[in-house]
Amino acid sequence: MRVKKVQLTNFRNHTDSSLEFTGGINFITGANAQGKTSILEALSYVCLTKSFLQQSDTTVPRFGAAQFAVDAQMETDKNVVNRVKVAYDAQAGKSYFLDSNEVKKSADVIGMFPIVVLSPGDFALTGGAPSERRKFADIVLSQVWRSYLEELTEYRRALKQRNRILLDGKLNGPLDADMLAAWTDALVAHGTKVMSRRRRFVDEFQDTFAASYASLVEAGETPALRYEPSFAVDADVAECFRKSLRELARAERARGATLAGPHRDDIDFMLNGMPIREFASQGQHKTFLVALKIAEFHYIKAMLGETPAMLLDDVLTELDYTRASRVIRTVAGLGQTFVTATDMMNFDEKMVGMRDAKFHFVREGSVVYENA
Repeated sequence: MRVKKVQLTNFRNHTDSSLEFTGGINFITGANAQGKTSILEALSYVCLTKSFLQQSDTTVPRFGAAQFAVDAQMETDKNVVNRVKVAYDAQAGKSYFLDSNEVKKSADVIGMFPIVVLSPGDFALTGGAPSERRKFADIVLSQVWRSYLEELTEYRRALKQRNRILLDGKLNGPLDADMLAAWTDALVAHGTKVMSRRRRFVDEFQDTFAASYASLVEAGETPALRYEPSFAVDADVAECFRKSLRELARAERARGATLAGPHRDDIDFMLNGMPIREFASQGQHKTFLVALKIAEFHYIKAMLGETPAMLLDDVLTELDYTRASRVIRTVAGLGQTFVTATDMMNFDEKMVGMRDAKFHFVREGSVVYENA
């Protein structure tokens, strides 16, 4: 897949910006707070129907505007060209159009135009909270398996309703046992499928990740991933889930919240048998993260048969020149790549190699010039 061109209207500080992209590396340069990340965020709306920054749609319209729009022309690996439009209005909400036909459900489009995003926020993956690692798995699996996104959505709905019943019981007295049982059934049914898919993903992902890590470092470091559910699991995941909820019933009523399930899972990142968040150096954390994203690219491509685009947002400043060069050379051989940075002078021929490259310079929400 490749993005051929995109137009941003009232998107962040972009009033009306149009860009045409090369199928190789697209460097988006400019000073801080000029609108570089906004271009990648717009591509995220096109491909994932939402911002990779995890921010509300209400924060996106340019100051003083009540709407924003993103128009893009996309081309698949089979040379099928699609027009995508994402429009938001403060009154009507968000709409997604594929070739002028409105798409009502995100699950119907996520995965059609796969992307892999690496941004400064992702550095919390290796050392941050379990929620960061769950989000990583959920984004990958949602692009690859439509059924996973649907099950995850239903699980979150059941969790929200079950928590509401538990909290109401804590605050206002006896809870509605029949309603709690009904939402517990839904929680277990959807949660079991979410957990099973996550566990298979970690198993399937191991070899691809190990190979990606080896491409970035010298020999002597062995990475691994380990799925850690919030309760002990055997062959019958659903029964283990129910057993855990029964054991936690008193604590859940006291807390007013569901205390077991996929929303409390973790994925341990290991290096040479030790947890990376406790024992790895800063450089190892960075290499581990980049390897995760490269492996994500290969996994999505293998599962979908479609080449993802790589979006690298202001991450090269986190790396020294040697590591940055290695990352650029590695991703340059994968597919269409977008890189934001404040200084294009760092991108010399040695770093870029023979790959097609194009520079887009952004100033105050406008694309000042493009240079192939």
